[in-house]
Amino acid sequence: MLNDSPAIINWSVLDPTEQAEITPTLETANNWIIFTHPLGAENATTPTPPIPKGAQRILYTKGKAGRERGWWKTGTDKLASYGLDTEAWISQNSTISNSNIIALEALLQTKSEKDLPDMRSEGVEPIYWAGTESGLIDIHNFPGVIYATDGSKGSTGMGAGFYRHDTKGGGCCRVGGGVGGGSSGRAEFAAACLAL
Repeated sequence: MLNDSPAIINWSVLDPTEQAEITPTLETANNWIIFTHPLGAENATTPTPPIPKGAQRILYTKGKAGRERGWWKTGTDKLASYGLDTEAWISQNSTISNSNIIALEALLQTKSEKDLPDMRSEGVEPIYWAGTESGLIDIHNFPGVIYATDGSKGSTGMGAGFYRHDTKGGGCCRVGGGVGGGSSGRAEFAAACLAL
């Protein structure tokens, strides 16, 4: 059962079974907002499951998500400006002011940088980290040094980089002159060597 605060539902990440389970509750309640990728035509080859009956679309806009490419070179965990079509739906028995719709659209389209990860033990941070892989294995309390490494091979050659968690810093380098076979294995090993 939903409480007085609106439930925010990311419809696109629910599988069909989860959508079917939550639909009866949504059809009998008014205090929810659904965010989803565009549903598309009903006769599409692989149609997106429909929003529950008794819903109205209040917004169609472009959102922003995804980590900025090469974030590990600087250790700055920013969001990239990927335009994602997003729809917002509410119960047809609900109302929302135009000013709130405009504010919601502005939030979805914001270009501001994401805060650096913060593992404080107060506020909403513990709730966020509890739902991540690193939070589930209590990585922030690990009494050692943690590195993240990555290597890649592209048309301009190979590159390698690392990020060190406890110093919030890292480094990167070019690997060879672009000759190295058909995989990025050499660059991956170089990233590990660079970190060490």
